[in-house]
Amino acid sequence: MSTEKIQGDIDASGASKAIVVLDRNHVAASPDATKTEVRIDAQGRVTRTLPEINRERVAALHQHFVNKQMVHFPFLGIVHGTVDQAGLDRLADHDATHKMLHAAELGRIDPVASNDVVAPASELTWGLKRMQAAEIWQRGYTGQHIIVAHLDSGADLQHPALKTAIEKWAEFDTNGNRVNTNAPYSDGDDHGTHTAGTLGGRKVDGSPIIGMAPDVELIDARIVGHGDTIARVLAGMNWSLEKGARVLNLSVGFPGWKASFESIIKILRANHLLPVVAIGNDGADHTRSPGNFPTVLSVGATDEHDKVANFSSSHKPGDPGIGPMVCAPGVKVLSAKPGGGYREQDGSSMATPHVAGLAALLFSARPDATIDEVEQAIIGSCTRPADEDAQRIGAGIPGGIAALEAIIK
Repeated sequence: MSTEKIQGDIDASGASKAIVVLDRNHVAASPDATKTEVRIDAQGRVTRTLPEINRERVAALHQHFVNKQMVHFPFLGIVHGTVDQAGLDRLADHDATHKMLHAAELGRIDPVASNDVVAPASELTWGLKRMQAAEIWQRGYTGQHIIVAHLDSGADLQHPALKTAIEKWAEFDTNGNRVNTNAPYSDGDDHGTHTAGTLGGRKVDGSPIIGMAPDVELIDARIVGHGDTIARVLAGMNWSLEKGARVLNLSVGFPGWKASFESIIKILRANHLLPVVAIGNDGADHTRSPGNFPTVLSVGATDEHDKVANFSSSHKPGDPGIGPMVCAPGVKVLSAKPGGGYREQDGSSMATPHVAGLAALLFSARPDATIDEVEQAIIGSCTRPADEDAQRIGAGIPGGIAALEAIIK
């Protein structure tokens, strides 16, 4: 296995954060049960059951990490911690190690612009109109019974559009451990409240209609703000699998190309979880991982005229990676803000929940659909304006009705 980047950190500073992907055959309690069992019921609810694990074998790995501290994420099948040279040498040759990954740090993709506005009452946002959300609702598909994981800066649970939308919530510390669940839960700034509103905000009398999937069951994890670490993101992903999510909405990334993290994305997909990820706000010829992985449904931003926003990231020819796969409304997107009001924001983070919400609508229309089928229905529904380069806009902008008809045909 390649541990070059881990070794480079150790050579430079004496230690490196690392992820150990466990050899399930070694850590399983029984050789006959090594894989997570995934069941999807008739309504589309997912139950993931872990194989029985030899916990003593996993726990014994802690001695190879600095200060004997590691965190085990069982649904991802990994452990995470800091290693020095001795620890790297021992873990690289350990029977429990399938592979080792460099745990580079990542951060949230921040909005480009944010403005408070006087919100029009009882009107759909332009983004929902462009995605044909209301037409899908009229067919009876509103995201019902589908769990979507929203990993961000938290959310205002008391906002009128969100207080009945978010079913479960969690916060993780910089080591990846769950924070006291009795502590008040809130948005670290206003990013998560905004994106959660676009994804699954409820209809509120006298207020704008902001949510793509107004009956989706949101589970919300605070994984950025007050110390962004890869451990918090891994913890949120593990929790998403545990709680039965079918779609993951994510607006974080490593600048550039970080190939090692794609192993984690493949684990999500193997467990029937569709990752929908913001491509970034760094402009043309710049992308972020995991948004530039071919294994995620990556999303760039367009405006009301179907023009790709100048800030929206896109892949540079010749560089590793791809993206965006699609683009969606990401300029002057109206959604919730902490405290009960509404705000317009610009960014690929604002575009991403439009697509994650569309995926939830398609799963509610056909609960037995695979993540590949939903992803391909969305990509296949896209239209690309003649004056937009495929390098910048990907397949184009999804059409909600075309995607729906593709998934239920």
